[in-house]
Amino acid sequence: MNARLRLFVPLLLTLGLGALLWLGLGNNPYSQDEAVAGRTLPVWQSDDLFGGPPIHTAALKGAPFVLNVWASWCPNCLAEHPLLSELASAVPLYGLNYRDKGDAARAWLTEAGNPYRAVLADPDGKLAMELGVYGTPETYLFAGDGTLLTRHTGLLTRDIWQRQFAPQLAKARSNTASQSEVEREVKRQVQESKP
Repeated sequence: MNARLRLFVPLLLTLGLGALLWLGLGNNPYSQDEAVAGRTLPVWQSDDLFGGPPIHTAALKGAPFVLNVWASWCPNCLAEHPLLSELASAVPLYGLNYRDKGDAARAWLTEAGNPYRAVLADPDGKLAMELGVYGTPETYLFAGDGTLLTRHTGLLTRDIWQRQFAPQLAKARSNTASQSEVEREVKRQVQESKP
């Protein structure tokens, strides 16, 4: 019986491994985009790609904003660039240049146009690692307080923007406006209560 059982062990192991691989194929890697919502922007200081003063991630906060992870060596980054250029007039847009050479990244933005208010340089990928970046491109939408609202891994398209990002941005702006109204009302009441 032992000899017979040994003949079936490799077959059972192969079937088990095959079942695990088959189950893995059914997983959507982009489902992780929703799983990270609610996290906050890491506290970080980065060099400015264009040589300006260091950029602190805290300085990005205030209004809802988009952080786009890109690189000059990324073909999908080039493909989504025209859409980002359009969005730059509608929402504060910041870039995170991921594992790239500074000269190549600056030349790429000079040629394609720079839609970003600022570009954080991340040549070794440390900030990207803290964000949970899988690769390029990736796009993050943060609330004004730095809370992650949504993220998309891969090429950002107009359809994805309209379906996933635009509703979250509208809601965040509404919440920010409501909060500002409450703050103004509290200040007014404080001023009225002073003798």
